[in-house]
Amino acid sequence: MIQLELFEPIYTDQYIQEGFNFLTPKLGDVTFLNGLNEPVHRWFRLTPSYAPELVRFLCEYLECSSKTVLCDPFLGKGTTIIEAKKLGLFAIGIELNPLLKLASEYALTWEVNIEQLTQHFQSFETYILDTLDKAKNLSLETAEEKYELTIPPIHNVFRWWRKEVLKDLLLIRRAVWKIENENYKHLYWLALCSSVLDCANIHRNHPTISFDDKHNREISVWKDFRDNFEAIITDLKHLSTRDKWGTIKVYLGDSTQLSSFVEETIDRVITSPPYPNRFSYVHTTRPQLFFMEVFSQASESADLDCASIGGTWGKATSMLYEIEVAPNDHIFDILLPLVNQLRQENNLMCNYAIKYFNMMDNHIAQLAKVTSKKFRGAYIVGNSRLSGVDIFTDILLGKIFEKNGFAVEQILVLRKRGGKKKLYETAICVKKA
Repeated sequence: MIQLELFEPIYTDQYIQEGFNFLTPKLGDVTFLNGLNEPVHRWFRLTPSYAPELVRFLCEYLECSSKTVLCDPFLGKGTTIIEAKKLGLFAIGIELNPLLKLASEYALTWEVNIEQLTQHFQSFETYILDTLDKAKNLSLETAEEKYELTIPPIHNVFRWWRKEVLKDLLLIRRAVWKIENENYKHLYWLALCSSVLDCANIHRNHPTISFDDKHNREISVWKDFRDNFEAIITDLKHLSTRDKWGTIKVYLGDSTQLSSFVEETIDRVITSPPYPNRFSYVHTTRPQLFFMEVFSQASESADLDCASIGGTWGKATSMLYEIEVAPNDHIFDILLPLVNQLRQENNLMCNYAIKYFNMMDNHIAQLAKVTSKKFRGAYIVGNSRLSGVDIFTDILLGKIFEKNGFAVEQILVLRKRGGKKKLYETAICVKKA
């Protein structure tokens, strides 16, 4: 349950001043932690994600049914489409990050024979344990040559993984890449992709990842991988029968260009776009992007963050230093107060914020082209603070939606974030005007 008194008047008063209705629904934990114990959702961890319970609530709130087309244009780890498949809905997901696109798509691989998959894993385990035993006393360099392994081309690779850990991960990857059954391979891919971070020298207690150079953890790569895969098998056993599953399509694409590739007419949206908080999804997934051989060049990750809404890593920031980014013409009046306040404090942060809202405006303008007259949507966002200036993301996006032919039905105030007084998460609920 969320109590209204937890939310400071300076925040909720803004809704009243701007003419937006707001509600604090009775929900449990709406963070990624809620999904760590739920079948399928626990197969891939992405800290800045939302709870399956929230998707179920919003599906009911928005009156999603078998007759509506549901879309998540910022797919992330696939929470929305996983729930949609469980609920028997038709849904499409769109993701710009190719690793997250694969992770969310592969998490929908439920059409397998459990007994045959279990037998396959038993054979796989026998093979891997034999391989790991034979390579136990080999250096990484020797194993690299003998087994034709490829070291991930990521900067500071041996800071990310100890050599003996990396050797075992690469030997498992070598075996996974050889699996011929595509459905099986997708599930093994998920288990390995999770182990890549589980076994890395990093802290995992924050939305972003940072090095943990002095840890004394005992890392058993095979045990971690086996635990991940056994969780997948367990969850598959408890899914409903396939005649109750929905139909899902997943696109690798840019949500600021929806009309160029989305074929369906969208009736509903449940999504959480990036927040203007300088968090980089690309930086967070870099170890997996390179280890899983999705990327092979450093420039690919930099280019991806430049194309991402809210991207902030490397070139995505450096390109904003010397310029002044202006708001899109038709939302200039909406962003002018923010520009006036933030520009004098920090030009770089002002450019970052304006670029964020310009790109969200581009997305919303595209959304207007591919939605039906009965469209309703929920955008889960968080406010932020840049150089001491409060960014009321939901209010600004609400106004941008209105500029693009939508109406704000309600703002659902979901939770405080990170124990900080003025950081909140809300859902902007919109419809066609």
